[in-house]
Amino acid sequence: MEEILNIEQKEIDYLKAKDKRMSDLIEKIGKIKRICIPEPFTALCRNIVYQQLSSQAADSIWVNFNNKLSELTPAAIISAKKSELKAAGLSERKIDYLNNLSEAVLNNQLKLSKLGEMTDQEIIEQLIKIKGIGRWTAEMFLIFSLARKNVISFNDLGIRKGIQWFYGLKNEPSKRYFKKFRNKFSTYNTAASLYIWEVTTQNLDQIFKSAEELTTDNKVVYYDSPIGLIEIQTDRGKLLSLNFQEVKRYPEEETALLSIAKDQLNEYFRGKRKEFDLPLKLEGTDFQKSVWKQLLKIPYGDTFSYKEVAEAIENNKAYRAVGNANNKNSIPLIIPCHRVTASNGKIGGYGAGVWRKKWLLKHEKANL
Repeated sequence: MEEILNIEQKEIDYLKAKDKRMSDLIEKIGKIKRICIPEPFTALCRNIVYQQLSSQAADSIWVNFNNKLSELTPAAIISAKKSELKAAGLSERKIDYLNNLSEAVLNNQLKLSKLGEMTDQEIIEQLIKIKGIGRWTAEMFLIFSLARKNVISFNDLGIRKGIQWFYGLKNEPSKRYFKKFRNKFSTYNTAASLYIWEVTTQNLDQIFKSAEELTTDNKVVYYDSPIGLIEIQTDRGKLLSLNFQEVKRYPEEETALLSIAKDQLNEYFRGKRKEFDLPLKLEGTDFQKSVWKQLLKIPYGDTFSYKEVAEAIENNKAYRAVGNANNKNSIPLIIPCHRVTASNGKIGGYGAGVWRKKWLLKHEKANL
């Protein structure tokens, strides 16, 4: 029988108090509804069936598997014909795993009635003795059957991807970073896990670069351009960022400066404006700022190579660093990094997509 996995308010309050990023994540996601299966044998069977499958595929197999049995018991699984279980969608390996579990229960190798008296680690050690139950399966059992409060799994891809996003890491977290996260939210790591899973489930990692971006104190508006939705942010009366986004990420609050920025973008896309006249807030190294200021000097409709930009800032060998500075430009279009191309005549890269770079260059050529 399924139940709702309960997250208590004291767990939410604890997580929020530990880290602002987690607090913002909880506010963004809201209440989580996840299913718990208190009956341990059913839960373990389900965990085995769901191993390395998408939820949709596993849901179908789980229903078919239950329909093949008169009741879900160790004896019923052992007596079931392998052909019938295969017809339900189970692989031969998973059928063996389910039989191993059933035999362990019938032989009292695994005493399900005693699990409630054991620590998390003792349960894991007991379960992984059964072939087909690894550490991940045991950890999911702790969460989604026994409702243990302090479980998080390094073996879970969704958790690793979520932590990578949470901290804004380039790669999946090392065990050191994982322990950092686990230690921070220790006592209620299960609740933390549930929210971290939602990062990829709700595609937050595709909308925000990290948890730091979930909220902003900046003023924000959106502009529907011919080449996609543009998010414009200002801070203290200066333009801070301009980026293409798939969705509107923040509430809009138009200011005089943001209104002017939208008007100038309108003029640019109509071919009526060749230079922008906006106060800019540049955040970067001295070298990056020197590159961005040079980009502002590239005439409308013209292009410079990375090498030519390096020469213009009197740092002839720094053309690769110029490319990196281009990638760090947070105000593209206004600071026209799209006008920088490769020396070999190729168009070069563009963070917002090469197709947009081609469109902008063609647009400017057509409106000289």
